Amino acid sequence: MKELLRDPRIRRLLLANITGSIGSGITIIAIPWLLIQRAHGAQLYGYVTILSTIALFALVPHYGSWLDRHSRKTAMLAAEIFGAVTTLGMTAWMLVTGETATWQLLVLFCTGMLYYTLHYPAKFAFVQQVFERRHYQQLAGLLEIQGQTAAMLAGGLAGLLLDHVAFSTILLVDGATYVFSYFVQRPLPYTATHLQAARPATGVIADLMEGLRWLGARPQFTVFILCTLAPFVAVMVGNYLFPIYVQHILRAPAFVFGTGEMAFSLGAIAAGLLGPRLLAKAPPATVALVMMAIFLFGLALLSGVPTVAAFYVALLLLGLGNAGARVARGSVLLHAVPNALMGRVNVVITAADRVLRTAMQFAAIAIVVRSDATLAFGGLLGFLVCALLLAWFTRGALPRTAAPPP
Repeated sequence: MKELLRDPRIRRLLLANITGSIGSGITIIAIPWLLIQRAHGAQLYGYVTILSTIALFALVPHYGSWLDRHSRKTAMLAAEIFGAVTTLGMTAWMLVTGETATWQLLVLFCTGMLYYTLHYPAKFAFVQQVFERRHYQQLAGLLEIQGQTAAMLAGGLAGLLLDHVAFSTILLVDGATYVFSYFVQRPLPYTATHLQAARPATGVIADLMEGLRWLGARPQFTVFILCTLAPFVAVMVGNYLFPIYVQHILRAPAFVFGTGEMAFSLGAIAAGLLGPRLLAKAPPATVALVMMAIFLFGLALLSGVPTVAAFYVALLLLGLGNAGARVARGSVLLHAVPNALMGRVNVVITAADRVLRTAMQFAAIAIVVRSDATLAFGGLLGFLVCALLLAWFTRGALPRTAAPPP
């Protein structure tokens, strides 16, 4: 890892990512908290999450195809421009009108989700293309540490700022981080080598089918990879449930919500530090299964012990389990998937994630409307148990090391 940190390219990537993640993280934490406090805010927040997920589901195949035929660096920079324009534009509107309407919060939440959809697949493909294979496991851990350190700082800052600073000021900081990230990443040296192997455009459906064929040729491998998405799907649904849980079940202030986000990030940082070491000593399937089990225990705490202390411990375990499973999955995919196909394969995986996430989101809203967030976490617990069992039965499809499957 020391060798990587001496590389100016990785230092620029880390600086840009941590800055942008802090700014956008504060906003993404602040928006749900503000929405839940408004009339019918919990339902509105849930429904707009579902609608944006469906819209992004329709966009992702086009974006994956585009990403395999264009510069990944251009895509990363375009995402920063998009984040800056939308955030600062909405901030200016709020400052002129002197109010923050509910629809503005919803729009900002949707654009924030779109930013992540544009930025992270491009960054993943960029890293795979620019750095040597021998660094992939360390890169997966390092980027996880960086991202979660930013999220931890964002959670702490959000908890402090929400009750003391105007939301428009928070948005100004967010917009400034996008601008900073753009200029830090712009000098990165890059050659779009994947374009030499790219075929002529064949259409989104053909690209989707190509990704499906690659994964379909490895059915048990694919099932295992999809099962390791379960903690991430649960976290995405949990992002809807966490502020409701804190306000309605724990009846705690914004500080508890922000501290919980910090605990989640601390667990994820631990996973980023431990993940590469564990992958060097144990099969990736074993690492992923252990991390999924840890995540499962965190969900059990949330659904069974509704106290502030248990909330902090649970989020620490959720952060560790989710990030650990993601590091293991990311390392395997970096080794297994040809770079020229990475966008198309990611399209299929992302599509599965969106379908699962939408279904679980509908279920969570229905449960919250009729009961409470505690029962919804119980439903996620059942979902994780099923995923863990399926992953256990297909674990043999993964190699003993993070190398391409046969």
